[in-house]
Amino acid sequence: MVTHKAIEFDLLNNATDSLRQAVELLAVKQIGSDHARLKHSITASAHCIELLLKERLRRVNPAFVWENVDKYPSLEARTVTVDTAISRLKSIGKVAFTADDERTLRSLRRTRNAIEHYEWRASEREAKIIVGNALSFAFSFAQDELQIDLASDFKGDDTWAMLLDEVYQFATAHGARLEARMRAKGEFPQCCDECSELTVPMRGGSCELCGHWQSIDDDA
Repeated sequence: MVTHKAIEFDLLNNATDSLRQAVELLAVKQIGSDHARLKHSITASAHCIELLLKERLRRVNPAFVWENVDKYPSLEARTVTVDTAISRLKSIGKVAFTADDERTLRSLRRTRNAIEHYEWRASEREAKIIVGNALSFAFSFAQDELQIDLASDFKGDDTWAMLLDEVYQFATAHGARLEARMRAKGEFPQCCDECSELTVPMRGGSCELCGHWQSIDDDA
């Protein structure tokens, strides 16, 4: 007798699956047209972020994932919107969001709504900025708030390098985040010879963004 395994995605696995789809759509040019790949990568990254926010809420209290906490855990009741998730995480979870991050998430929400419910128009540059900022937020939020290195999933092969090469808007956005994180730790990061971002430790070593190994001349 053939037994069929149940399909099951918890919040985190659901989020990482959508993240992988978003990244692979951008990194692998053989999948569909450029514009279709951008469209679907935006909706996938938006879905990923929504679920990451809910996973962080769940870790505070699973009931907070529901719009009306009294209806937890009914799957017939609505879960929180992104705006409500952010509000609860700020007030209850003590999670800090920068003004830039909140603007990124609002822009992503508007774009996702346009794609899913009506019509969407944007330049390729605008679309890449939106998805580049979204992916950078997703990787950083998972690292900082969930203690999960989602970027490592793409560094086992050339997917990460392809993403950096195909979407420089992501490389720039994520490089800036990594630089800020290093400076907050008292580092004075150096410019990477490979990706040109300020993401190499001040004494040399592996670039935090692209992984390029670089020695620093102490006399320079």
